[in-house]
Amino acid sequence: MELRTALFIIGMIVIAFIAFISFHRAQKQTYKLPKKMHRFGRKNDDEVDPLFEPRQGPLATPKASLKEKKIPQFTEPDEKSNQSKQEVEPPPLVIDDTDEGQPESLTLDLQPARQMIDQGPQKSLEYVALIRGAEPISRDQALGVYRQHEYTMEKPNRIYGFNIVNGLWRDLEQEEKSSEYRDICLTIQMADPEGPVSDSELHRFSQMSLEVAEELDRPVIFSMDFDEGIAYAQELDRFRKDVDSIPIVSLIARSENGFTMAAIHREAEKLGLRYSEEKIYERVRINADNQAEVLFSMANMFKPGEIVKSDSDLHTSGLTLFMRLVSVSSPVDVYTDMIKTARSLANRLNAILVDQETRPVNESMIMSETKAIMKKNLSMDAREIPAGSYLARRLF
Repeated sequence: MELRTALFIIGMIVIAFIAFISFHRAQKQTYKLPKKMHRFGRKNDDEVDPLFEPRQGPLATPKASLKEKKIPQFTEPDEKSNQSKQEVEPPPLVIDDTDEGQPESLTLDLQPARQMIDQGPQKSLEYVALIRGAEPISRDQALGVYRQHEYTMEKPNRIYGFNIVNGLWRDLEQEEKSSEYRDICLTIQMADPEGPVSDSELHRFSQMSLEVAEELDRPVIFSMDFDEGIAYAQELDRFRKDVDSIPIVSLIARSENGFTMAAIHREAEKLGLRYSEEKIYERVRINADNQAEVLFSMANMFKPGEIVKSDSDLHTSGLTLFMRLVSVSSPVDVYTDMIKTARSLANRLNAILVDQETRPVNESMIMSETKAIMKKNLSMDAREIPAGSYLARRLF
């Protein structure tokens, strides 16, 4: 065999060997083993969480967070997921527009209350510290660390955990001891009837959250930075004061003798009002949780406001009907029913219907008040704090 031919054959063998090695290495680089199933039997850590969007960048460790002023933010919950986990609210109010001679009623199609609901943090009302983890944590472990610090808080504060069995955010104070969680949330309410959270308390909450995260050896993310939290709390408190109103109408007797208590009781009961322990009348609706919800009330115009039954010969020259807008769902419908009830009583008791300045009520005034109620109701919906909801009860 000639030398040239031998060298050619050796070269081809070397080229083939190199090609084989290169192909084998390329296969190794492109082939990926299946991802190991998350130990909770749920989604992997880099997929969408049940409440929050995917993590943006690396998470700060507790020790690093203590040294940093800015802390990464998490984004809003997925809209469809959030809608499916809202608390059960009563269906819209239905007013029975019957003849004046018949009792009026507010009906409701009752649905069984859900046995287990999501109780996750509410960014519309709470400042949130999300403490994430890859390992399960028990209720007593998380709650024990939290209780060592939470006593320093004045505003309502809560601890939630993402339950790895039912896939719901739950309030740890209401959970069984055997429950385990993937992630933990600490929250503090940013405003309530006492006003907005103070700088010092929000700072204490932030420090508490960092310390809890460090003790649990987990990273932490806040829903907003400190300055944003203070600004939001103050703005939320201004909103609370702006929308919290009590529409009022009154009945003034035309006769100098006024109304007898006996007549008031008779006509109020005909119109379906309920006599309460406070010795006033109320329009009541049974909500989806089978609880009595007071829609509006009627009291004696004069202190102490009682409409007594013990002495039916007593007289009064005025009655007042009132509702609290933020406390009832469908406040426009409730106001409409209150005005209709007041007009029926005015006809039956021979009275004049007047506003808070004792001006006779007319259609223009009713329309103006209805528009004002509608505007405030819409602003509450936009805030995701609907009138009559659990969140509204917490804020107001």
